[in-house]
Amino acid sequence: MLFNSFPFLLLFLPIAVVGYALARQYLGQRSAQAFLLLSSLFFYAYAKPSYVLILATSILFNWAIGLWIGTAKTNKSEDELRRKIYLWIGIAANLALLCSFKYANFFLQHLALINTHGFALPNWDFPLGISFYTLTQVMYLVDTYQGLNQPNSLLDHATLVSLFPYVSSGPLVRSRAIVPQFKKFTLSGARLDLACRGVYLLALGLAKKVVLADSFARIADAGFSSAQNMSTVEAWIFSLSFTFQLYFDFSGYSDMAVACAWMLGIDIPQNFNAPYISKSISEFWKRWHISLSNFITDYLYTPILRSLGKATITTSVIAVLIAMAIAGLWHGPAWTFVIFGTLHGCALAINQVWRRRKMRLPAWLGWLLTFVFVDVSFVFFRSPNVPLALHMLNSMLPGRDLFDTAALTGVIPMNVHLLLKPVAVGVVLAFFFKTSQQLAEKFRPTHITALATAALLLVCLFFMNSTVAKEFVYFAF
Repeated sequence: MLFNSFPFLLLFLPIAVVGYALARQYLGQRSAQAFLLLSSLFFYAYAKPSYVLILATSILFNWAIGLWIGTAKTNKSEDELRRKIYLWIGIAANLALLCSFKYANFFLQHLALINTHGFALPNWDFPLGISFYTLTQVMYLVDTYQGLNQPNSLLDHATLVSLFPYVSSGPLVRSRAIVPQFKKFTLSGARLDLACRGVYLLALGLAKKVVLADSFARIADAGFSSAQNMSTVEAWIFSLSFTFQLYFDFSGYSDMAVACAWMLGIDIPQNFNAPYISKSISEFWKRWHISLSNFITDYLYTPILRSLGKATITTSVIAVLIAMAIAGLWHGPAWTFVIFGTLHGCALAINQVWRRRKMRLPAWLGWLLTFVFVDVSFVFFRSPNVPLALHMLNSMLPGRDLFDTAALTGVIPMNVHLLLKPVAVGVVLAFFFKTSQQLAEKFRPTHITALATAALLLVCLFFMNSTVAKEFVYFAF
C-alpha cells in the first residue's frame, strides 16, 4: 500500500490511528499493540499477501535466535562460544534470505556467461521491504549479543519489525529505541498535540512527493528512457531532474513515515536532513539516509576496519571502499549500484585523506564539488544499465552541441511551462528553505495552521487525482 494513495490516506491510516488510540484507552496497552501489529501486517499484505509468510518466518526465526543469544549464560567460555555461533547463524540466515530473493538472478546471470549450457534462472520479485526488515533484524541480533538490548517478547519483536510507518522503506530502527515506546509514551507534550504535528508533517511530505518529486520524475523518466542524442544542457537537465526527484521523493517518504509514527505516539529516527547543502561528501552521508549511514558505520565500516588490524589511513581507505561497495550493492542487484557505492567510497576515502592532512576548501567550492559529484553519481543510480549511464555522462561533457533543446521538448509528456513551475519551487526549497522537520518542530495547533494543513492536503489530493500514483523510489529496494 502506497503512502501516496487514496486507500492509505482516507481509509487505512485513519482507522489504524483511531483504532490504536481507542484500544489503548479502553483495552490496555498490550491489546492496542496487538491491534497495531495486525494493522501493520494488513498494510504489508495489501500488495501481495503471500509475502507475509516470508516476513512472519523471518520474524519468528530472528526472535528465537535473539532469545537464545540473550538468555545464554556468559560465565563460561563454551557459553560465549555458543552465543557467538547463534549470532553467526542468525546473520548468515538473514543474508541468505536477502540474497536468495534479491541477488540470485544477478549472480546466476554472471555464472551463465561462463557456462555454455546456461542456467534456468528463477523469476522472483523480492518481497516489499526485505532489505529494510532484514537489516533491522541483523542490528537487533548484534545489539542483543553485545548486551545493548534485552531479547524481545514475540509481540514486541513482531511489532518492531513490521510497524507500517517504516516496514517498506525504512528508516532502519534499533530495538532499544522503539520497543520501550510500545509500553509507555515517552515523548514530551500531549499525544493530541503530537498527532496534530504528525498530520502537518504528513501534508508536507505528501506535497513533496506528489507535487514536487513526481514533477521532476516526468522530466527524468523521459530523459533516461530516451536513446536519442541530447545536448549538454539537456543531459544536465535530465540528470539534475532525477537528483531533485530523489531528494523530494525520499524526503517526502521520510517525513510521512515520521508523521505516521507521531500519530501513533511513537518517535522513529529522522532519516533525512537537507543533504544538498552539504559542503563535503562526509557531511552528505550524515544528512542522507541517516539510518543507513549509521548502519554502514557501525555494522560494516567499523568491523571491517577492526579486522584489518591497526587503524591507519590505508586501512581506513580500504574499509570505507569495501563498506560503500557493499552498501551500493544493497540498493539493488546491478553493476550500476555497485559503481554508485564504489564512487562514494572513493570520495569518502579522498575526504578522509584530505581531512587527515588538514586541508581546507572555501565553503562555496566544497558545496559545489559535493553537489556536482552527487549528481554525477546519481546518473549510475538512475540508469538501468552501465552503457546508458556512460552515454548520459558523455553527453554531460561540453561538446559541439551545447544548448539544443530538441530532445527536451520532444520527450517531456506535458506542457513545459506548467511542469517547470513546481520544478522551480522545488529547487528553491531544496537549497534555501527550512526543512520540514524544522517547520514541524515550530508547529502549534491553531485555527490558521489547521486551515493551512487542510489546504495543503487538498492540493495534494487534486494532484493525486490527476495522475497515476508513482511508487516511492526506495520501495524498489
